[in-house]
Amino acid sequence: MNMNDNNLSFKLLLISTWFLGVMAVKFILPSLPNIADQLHTTQTLAKYTISLFLFGKAVGMLLVGPLSEKYGRKIFMLIGLAFFTLGNIFAFTAHSIITLLIARLIQGLGVSATVMIGRAMINDKYKSNKAAIVFSHVFLAASVIIAFLPMLGSTIANHFYWQTSFIIMAAYSTFIFIMCYFFLHETHAHEPSVTLTMSNVFSYYKTITRHPIFLGYVLCSIFMIAGESAFNTASSFLFIKTYGMTKTSYGMVITSLDIGHLIGTLICSFLVRRYDLVNMMGTGVIILAVSTLLMALFCVLGFFDLSLIIIPMIIYYVGTGFVMTITAVGTALPFPTLIGISSAAALSLNFTFSALSSALMSHLPTTTAVPVSLLIAVFGSAAFMSWYLLVLPNRGEKTKYYDMKQTQLATR
Repeated sequence: MNMNDNNLSFKLLLISTWFLGVMAVKFILPSLPNIADQLHTTQTLAKYTISLFLFGKAVGMLLVGPLSEKYGRKIFMLIGLAFFTLGNIFAFTAHSIITLLIARLIQGLGVSATVMIGRAMINDKYKSNKAAIVFSHVFLAASVIIAFLPMLGSTIANHFYWQTSFIIMAAYSTFIFIMCYFFLHETHAHEPSVTLTMSNVFSYYKTITRHPIFLGYVLCSIFMIAGESAFNTASSFLFIKTYGMTKTSYGMVITSLDIGHLIGTLICSFLVRRYDLVNMMGTGVIILAVSTLLMALFCVLGFFDLSLIIIPMIIYYVGTGFVMTITAVGTALPFPTLIGISSAAALSLNFTFSALSSALMSHLPTTTAVPVSLLIAVFGSAAFMSWYLLVLPNRGEKTKYYDMKQTQLATR
């Protein structure tokens, strides 16, 4: 097998794991009202199936990142897939909301490994703008698949019991586990010399999160994904319960958002060849801020036409295509020997705030679009300010690199 074949199989395997986290959300969004009714629980607890899943993603990454630096990437990809499968089987058998919430937490722990390891593997194999190009290819391919997930979720919600989505996800992740076991190659050799004491791990995370370049990029993505999470948590109840939208129409709306993300990723994949990461991130956050502020303005002024919510959110998702692609590279740039830990820190912070945003939205009313539109507008504006105050001023500065083996900072 030649190098191009190796690269293609590597990308295809990562793509197959890339959208598991999105699948675990998009598949059940149309079924949330049914879950609340059939499990005899409140809308708030039903929404917590999203929050706890995201919390599991955030917590798991903090463990997987350092461990993958010492023991390699592949083993934790496999462990993550196994946990995800187990969580889906557990959810399929759930007869109470508490059991379902525990299952969702297990799913989140599993996805934490697949999400983090995939990004670390790309940064292991490729560097800087080349990594950004590869990320854009993977995000683009995954976005095509993701665009169909809401419609599939709506079809399941319309014609089958809500548990069906979980057994489908379990079967898929089992198949991917087998493929990765035989065909996914290690990108980070086992490092016996790496010492993973609590103090060392804490020191790594402390150094990473204090780096201005890391902090700037990660804050942009934190506020972006918090906006996504708020919308995902509220949308099914807002559109289906409040506005009387059918599940099929709701699936089409969510699909249109994912197509927006795909378009943003596609545009970014072309522009990143010509422009630097700072400009690309700036483009993304400006799109986030403008679209969400317009949506909030329409809602506050009393214009409750659904198109004035849907169209700005499609534009918002175009911006997410830029932000997600650039963040995947920007947060790892200062730490070439700490790629796993820096990826874990970035993703854990993302999903921690995503879970908090989802939890907050779970307690806000969805009888009108005003609360969710205002919350998302705050997040969109905060993403822009993070870029303006932290990323843009550091454009011309030399990057500091952290060497894990020497445990000291060195400047290239």
